[in-house]
Amino acid sequence: MTTAPALHLFAKTPVPGRVKTRLQPRCSAEQAARIAAWCIERTVHLATTAWRGPVYLHVWPTKQHRLFHELNQHPHITIKRQVAGDLGVKMYAALEAAYPGAVMGCDVPHCPPETLACAYQALRKGADVIGASRDGGYYLVGLTQPQLPLFENFNWGTDKVYVSTLSRAKELGIRFRQLPVLIDLDTWDDLEQVRRRFQPLQELLARIFHQGAPPLSG
Repeated sequence: MTTAPALHLFAKTPVPGRVKTRLQPRCSAEQAARIAAWCIERTVHLATTAWRGPVYLHVWPTKQHRLFHELNQHPHITIKRQVAGDLGVKMYAALEAAYPGAVMGCDVPHCPPETLACAYQALRKGADVIGASRDGGYYLVGLTQPQLPLFENFNWGTDKVYVSTLSRAKELGIRFRQLPVLIDLDTWDDLEQVRRRFQPLQELLARIFHQGAPPLSG
C-alpha cells in the first residue's frame, strides 16, 4: 500500500496493425501507431505533471519498444508489464499492488490537468472517483481500496461498462465522486471532435498528414 495515491496508466505497445485499428482505413497502420504512441507520451506527461503521487505505466504485451525505453528514463514513472487476463484482472492487479490509486487509460491525452488533480485530491481525502467516457465506458476509476467484484465478469469494450460499474458499486456500498465526461480517442470521429478544441492534437495530425492526408471535416 502506498501513502500518496498512485496512478496506474494502461497502454498497448504501439505496434502498427495492433493499435488504434478503428482509425483505419482513414489512415495507415503506421499512422495509427504514431497516434497511439503520441497518446501514451502525452498522457505520461500529463500524469507526471498533474499527479502528485507515484505513477506507473502498465504496458501490454511487451515493454520492448523504443517509446517505453525513452519513457523509462523519466524519473517519476515506473514501467511495468500488465499481468495476463482480461482488462478487469489487469486493473485489479495494478490497484492491489499500489493503493489507494486510480487506473487510467491513455486514450484521453486531452484530459485537463485539473481533472486529474481533482481525482488525486479525492482519493487522498478518502473518496472513490470515476470518470465516464462518451462511449459508455470510463477513462478513470479510483479506489481507496481495491474491490475485486468491481472488475469481475464484465463484457469490456461495450457501451454498458460505465452503467454496469455504477450498479455494481452500489451493491458494494461504493459512492463515486464523478469526474467530467471525456471522449476516448478510438475512432476517426473522436479525433475530429477533440482536435477542434485541443491544439496539440491538431498539430500532431498536421505533422502526420502533411502529405496525402485524408480530409478532416470541418
